[in-house]
Amino acid sequence: MARTRSQARIRLNQSIKEPAIIRNALVKIRFFYRFLLPVAMVILTNACGGDMVETNADGAIKNKDAVQTSPATPTRGNSEPTATSDSNRPGSDDSLKHPFPEIPRNRNDLDFEDDPFGPTSAAEQHWLDAHGFPNARQWETYSTTSEYLLERAANSGDAVAKTMLDTRRLPVDPDAKTRLFFAGAEGNIFALNSLASYMAGSKDGDLQVGYSLSRVAEMRGDTRIAMARDVMMPRSLNEIERMQAEADALRMNHQLDGIYRDKHGSPPPPVVRRPVIELEN
Repeated sequence: MARTRSQARIRLNQSIKEPAIIRNALVKIRFFYRFLLPVAMVILTNACGGDMVETNADGAIKNKDAVQTSPATPTRGNSEPTATSDSNRPGSDDSLKHPFPEIPRNRNDLDFEDDPFGPTSAAEQHWLDAHGFPNARQWETYSTTSEYLLERAANSGDAVAKTMLDTRRLPVDPDAKTRLFFAGAEGNIFALNSLASYMAGSKDGDLQVGYSLSRVAEMRGDTRIAMARDVMMPRSLNEIERMQAEADALRMNHQLDGIYRDKHGSPPPPVVRRPVIELEN
């Protein structure tokens, strides 16, 4: 009954709310353009392919060649794979120096307009920084730099560079999927989104896994990913695929909690929702 009244009220007032509807549509179009551009770049960067990621009965991500994440309740002592190659292993002064010291590591002095992930408030900027999303300067520089310099930045402790390096290596390094998934356990939502984009858009990906990973990112606080999911995926899942993907997402989310608990000996911190400014109705 309440819904019926609400729908009737909307119909009755539609004429006087038309300008607000138009403004909201423009805001949504602007958001999709700014949000999906990075997603498209991830997909295009990795379009050359890579080993498929599958899920086992517990919802764990696994590769065709049996490389997989730890189980939902990992055994003590499991550690995250590293992305350091033999040719650029830390040890020399140069390997530990950030090659781009002028690039800001947060959004404190950056405006909204240039941000590829479309924040609309300082609180949303802070959320993006806290969950691994590159700022405009990092995105522009790291997307085009050489793998050698990107690896040096990662070795210096730049978590954003490490995520973008692993994303770039997805087609050729089976362990990159696992590293990105493990990063999600530490609150790196950008790592989960990058892996989801690759799985949904790569020719060797798995659409259901891509959907599940995007749902995990949503469960862990990314309130905007739902707005872009259908556009990100080349086709919609059928009812059976969607039900299975939703079940896998729940298992993956539980698995990430287990990975965090095993590493830190304590439950994961509470989920912090992305603070999105509500649009007018």
